[in-house]
Amino acid sequence: MKEGIFTSLLVLIFVSAFSQDMAFDIRGTYQHPVKQEKLDNASTMSDLIDGYPVSWIADYISAEITVVSGDKVVHAIHINDTLTLAQRDLLKSASLGDDIVLEVTYRAKNFITKDFDVRVLHYTASIIPEHEAEFPGGLEPMTQYLKKNAMNKIPESALKEFQQVIVSFTVNENGEIANARLSSTSGDQKIDELLLKAITQMPKWKPAENGTGTKVKQEFEFSVGYRGC
Repeated sequence: MKEGIFTSLLVLIFVSAFSQDMAFDIRGTYQHPVKQEKLDNASTMSDLIDGYPVSWIADYISAEITVVSGDKVVHAIHINDTLTLAQRDLLKSASLGDDIVLEVTYRAKNFITKDFDVRVLHYTASIIPEHEAEFPGGLEPMTQYLKKNAMNKIPESALKEFQQVIVSFTVNENGEIANARLSSTSGDQKIDELLLKAITQMPKWKPAENGTGTKVKQEFEFSVGYRGC
Protein backbone atom coordinates (compact mmCIF):
# COMPACT_ATOMS: atom_id res chain seq x y z
CA MET A 1 0.00 0.00 0.00
CA LYS A 2 1.30 3.42 -0.91
CA GLU A 3 2.09 6.17 1.57
CA GLY A 4 -0.99 8.03 2.65
CA ILE A 5 -3.59 5.29 2.71
CA PHE A 6 -6.38 7.85 2.85
CA THR A 7 -5.51 9.92 -0.20
CA SER A 8 -3.38 7.88 -2.59
CA LEU A 9 -6.06 5.23 -2.48
CA LEU A 10 -9.81 5.71 -2.39
CA VAL A 11 -10.98 4.23 0.90
CA LEU A 12 -14.47 2.94 0.15
CA ILE A 13 -16.25 0.85 2.77
CA PHE A 14 -19.74 -0.60 2.28
CA VAL A 15 -21.99 -0.85 5.30
CA SER A 16 -24.08 -4.01 5.17
CA ALA A 17 -25.91 -3.14 8.38
CA PHE A 18 -27.96 -0.57 6.46
CA SER A 19 -27.86 -1.27 2.76
CA GLN A 20 -25.42 -2.70 0.25
CA ASP A 21 -25.52 0.71 -1.44
CA MET A 22 -24.60 2.79 1.65
CA ALA A 23 -20.91 3.65 1.79
CA PHE A 24 -18.50 6.02 3.48
CA ASP A 25 -14.97 7.17 2.83
CA ILE A 26 -12.28 9.60 3.91
CA ARG A 27 -10.02 11.05 1.24
CA GLY A 28 -8.06 14.13 0.30
CA THR A 29 -9.91 17.10 -1.15
CA TYR A 30 -8.59 16.78 -4.70
CA GLN A 31 -8.92 14.62 -7.78
CA HIS A 32 -5.33 14.12 -8.93
CA PRO A 33 -2.50 14.27 -6.37
CA VAL A 34 1.08 15.21 -7.26
CA LYS A 35 4.16 15.54 -5.08
CA GLN A 36 6.70 18.33 -5.33
CA GLU A 37 9.50 15.95 -6.29
CA LYS A 38 7.61 14.95 -9.44
CA LEU A 39 7.14 18.61 -10.38
CA ASP A 40 10.81 19.38 -9.79
CA ASN A 41 11.97 16.52 -12.04
CA ALA A 42 9.49 16.97 -14.89
CA SER A 43 10.82 17.85 -18.35
CA THR A 44 7.72 17.11 -20.48
CA MET A 45 3.95 17.16 -20.06
CA SER A 46 3.91 13.37 -20.12
CA ASP A 47 6.05 13.40 -16.94
CA LEU A 48 3.18 15.19 -15.20
CA ILE A 49 0.10 13.38 -16.55
CA ASP A 50 -0.42 9.65 -16.06
CA GLY A 51 -1.72 8.07 -19.25
CA TYR A 52 -0.66 11.02 -21.39
CA PRO A 53 -2.01 10.34 -24.93
CA VAL A 54 1.29 10.75 -26.77
CA SER A 55 0.34 8.18 -29.44
CA TRP A 56 -2.78 10.18 -30.39
CA ILE A 57 -1.00 13.48 -30.96
CA ALA A 58 -0.07 14.36 -34.53
CA ASP A 59 1.24 17.82 -33.67
CA TYR A 60 0.92 20.48 -30.99
CA ILE A 61 -0.76 23.87 -31.07
CA SER A 62 0.05 24.93 -27.50
CA ALA A 63 0.89 23.53 -24.08
CA GLU A 64 0.12 25.74 -21.09
CA ILE A 65 0.91 25.33 -17.40
CA THR A 66 -0.97 27.37 -14.78
CA VAL A 67 -0.26 27.45 -11.07
CA VAL A 68 -3.18 28.52 -8.88
CA SER A 69 -2.16 29.60 -5.39
CA GLY A 70 -5.12 31.11 -3.57
CA ASP A 71 -6.11 34.20 -5.57
CA LYS A 72 -2.81 34.24 -7.46
CA VAL A 73 -2.79 32.68 -10.95
CA VAL A 74 0.41 32.43 -13.03
CA HIS A 75 0.67 31.02 -16.58
CA ALA A 76 3.52 29.81 -18.79
CA ILE A 77 2.90 28.61 -22.35
CA HIS A 78 4.89 26.77 -25.03
CA ILE A 79 4.31 25.31 -28.50
CA ASN A 80 4.86 21.65 -27.59
CA ASP A 81 5.01 19.28 -24.64
CA THR A 82 8.67 19.89 -23.79
CA LEU A 83 8.75 22.20 -20.78
CA THR A 84 10.50 25.53 -21.16
CA LEU A 85 12.75 26.95 -18.45
CA ALA A 86 9.92 29.33 -17.50
CA GLN A 87 7.49 26.42 -17.14
CA ARG A 88 9.94 24.37 -15.06
CA ASP A 89 10.65 27.36 -12.81
CA LEU A 90 6.91 27.92 -12.41
CA LEU A 91 6.41 24.31 -11.28
CA LYS A 92 9.26 24.61 -8.80
CA SER A 93 7.73 27.79 -7.38
CA ALA A 94 4.46 26.03 -6.52
CA SER A 95 3.68 25.24 -2.89
CA LEU A 96 1.79 22.62 -0.92
CA GLY A 97 -1.94 22.86 -1.64
CA ASP A 98 -1.52 24.75 -4.91
CA ASP A 99 -3.31 23.51 -8.04
CA ILE A 100 -1.37 22.75 -11.21
CA VAL A 101 -3.53 23.17 -14.33
CA LEU A 102 -2.25 21.67 -17.58
CA GLU A 103 -3.94 22.48 -20.89
CA VAL A 104 -2.59 20.94 -24.08
CA THR A 105 -4.14 21.84 -27.44
CA TYR A 106 -3.20 19.44 -30.23
CA ARG A 107 -4.27 17.84 -33.51
CA ALA A 108 -5.22 14.18 -33.69
CA LYS A 109 -6.30 12.12 -36.67
CA ASN A 110 -9.99 11.32 -36.97
CA PHE A 111 -10.03 7.74 -38.25
CA ILE A 112 -13.56 8.14 -39.61
CA THR A 113 -13.17 11.37 -41.58
CA LYS A 114 -9.37 11.03 -42.02
CA ASP A 115 -9.11 14.70 -41.08
CA PHE A 116 -7.05 16.10 -38.23
CA ASP A 117 -9.26 17.37 -35.40
CA VAL A 118 -8.22 19.97 -32.84
CA ARG A 119 -8.54 18.61 -29.33
CA VAL A 120 -7.84 19.94 -25.84
CA LEU A 121 -6.51 17.97 -22.89
CA HIS A 122 -7.34 19.66 -19.56
CA TYR A 123 -5.85 18.22 -16.36
CA THR A 124 -5.71 19.59 -12.82
CA ALA A 125 -3.51 18.22 -10.06
CA SER A 126 -3.00 19.37 -6.46
CA ILE A 127 0.30 19.32 -4.61
CA ILE A 128 0.15 16.99 -1.61
CA PRO A 129 2.62 16.39 1.23
CA GLU A 130 5.49 13.99 0.69
CA HIS A 131 4.20 11.94 3.64
CA GLU A 132 0.45 12.20 4.09
CA ALA A 133 -1.44 12.38 7.38
CA GLU A 134 -2.58 9.06 8.85
CA PHE A 135 -5.19 8.01 11.39
CA PRO A 136 -3.48 6.34 14.39
CA GLY A 137 -3.00 2.66 13.61
CA GLY A 138 -4.02 2.97 9.96
CA LEU A 139 -7.05 2.02 7.93
CA GLU A 140 -8.66 -0.68 10.07
CA PRO A 141 -8.80 1.38 13.31
CA MET A 142 -10.18 4.31 11.32
CA THR A 143 -12.87 2.10 9.81
CA GLN A 144 -13.89 0.77 13.21
CA TYR A 145 -13.95 4.27 14.71
CA LEU A 146 -16.24 5.58 11.97
CA LYS A 147 -18.57 2.59 12.22
CA LYS A 148 -18.84 2.87 16.00
CA ASN A 149 -19.14 6.65 16.26
CA ALA A 150 -20.98 7.50 13.05
CA MET A 151 -22.39 4.83 10.74
CA ASN A 152 -23.89 2.51 13.36
CA LYS A 153 -25.68 5.44 15.00
CA ILE A 154 -27.64 6.46 11.91
CA PRO A 155 -31.20 5.13 12.37
CA GLU A 156 -32.59 2.99 9.56
CA SER A 157 -35.69 5.17 9.52
CA ALA A 158 -33.55 8.06 8.27
CA LEU A 159 -32.12 6.22 5.29
CA LYS A 160 -35.11 6.55 2.98
CA GLU A 161 -34.61 10.30 2.51
CA PHE A 162 -30.85 10.22 3.01
CA GLN A 163 -28.75 12.51 0.82
CA GLN A 164 -25.00 12.34 0.43
CA VAL A 165 -23.28 14.32 3.18
CA ILE A 166 -19.69 15.60 3.15
CA VAL A 167 -17.80 16.80 6.21
CA SER A 168 -14.63 18.68 5.28
CA PHE A 169 -11.84 18.97 7.84
CA THR A 170 -8.17 19.74 8.33
CA VAL A 171 -5.54 17.63 10.06
CA ASN A 172 -3.22 20.36 11.36
CA GLU A 173 0.52 20.31 12.02
CA ASN A 174 -0.07 18.78 15.47
CA GLY A 175 -2.30 15.99 14.12
CA GLU A 176 -5.43 17.61 15.57
CA ILE A 177 -8.76 17.89 13.74
CA ALA A 178 -9.44 21.52 12.85
CA ASN A 179 -12.04 23.51 10.91
CA ALA A 180 -14.52 20.64 10.57
CA ARG A 181 -17.56 21.86 8.61
CA LEU A 182 -20.39 20.60 6.43
CA SER A 183 -19.75 20.89 2.70
CA SER A 184 -23.07 19.21 1.90
CA THR A 185 -25.96 18.12 4.09
CA SER A 186 -27.78 14.82 4.50
CA GLY A 187 -31.06 16.71 4.79
CA ASP A 188 -31.37 15.71 8.45
CA GLN A 189 -29.90 18.09 11.04
CA LYS A 190 -29.41 15.37 13.68
CA ILE A 191 -27.48 13.15 11.26
CA ASP A 192 -25.38 16.10 10.14
CA GLU A 193 -24.54 16.88 13.77
CA LEU A 194 -23.76 13.21 14.45
CA LEU A 195 -21.29 12.96 11.58
CA LEU A 196 -19.72 16.32 12.37
CA LYS A 197 -19.23 15.26 15.99
CA ALA A 198 -17.62 11.97 14.96
CA ILE A 199 -15.01 13.88 12.96
CA THR A 200 -14.34 16.64 15.49
CA GLN A 201 -13.82 14.06 18.28
CA MET A 202 -11.40 11.88 16.33
CA PRO A 203 -8.13 11.03 18.10
CA LYS A 204 -4.99 12.87 16.99
CA TRP A 205 -3.59 11.72 13.64
CA LYS A 206 0.03 11.38 12.62
CA PRO A 207 0.45 14.73 10.84
CA ALA A 208 1.59 15.09 7.25
CA GLU A 209 5.21 16.02 6.49
CA ASN A 210 6.83 17.72 3.54
CA GLY A 211 10.04 16.54 1.89
CA THR A 212 12.25 18.13 4.56
CA GLY A 213 10.38 16.50 7.44
CA THR A 214 8.48 19.63 8.46
CA LYS A 215 4.98 18.87 9.70
CA VAL A 216 2.24 20.44 7.58
CA LYS A 217 -1.55 20.55 7.54
CA GLN A 218 -3.67 18.53 5.11
CA GLU A 219 -7.29 18.77 3.98
CA PHE A 220 -9.71 15.81 3.95
CA GLU A 221 -13.37 14.97 3.30
CA PHE A 222 -15.59 12.46 5.09
CA SER A 223 -18.33 11.39 2.69
CA VAL A 224 -21.40 9.28 3.46
CA GLY A 225 -24.01 8.28 0.92
CA TYR A 226 -25.24 5.77 -1.62
CA ARG A 227 -23.12 4.52 -4.48
CA GLY A 228 -23.75 6.60 -7.55
CA CYS A 229 -24.48 9.81 -5.56
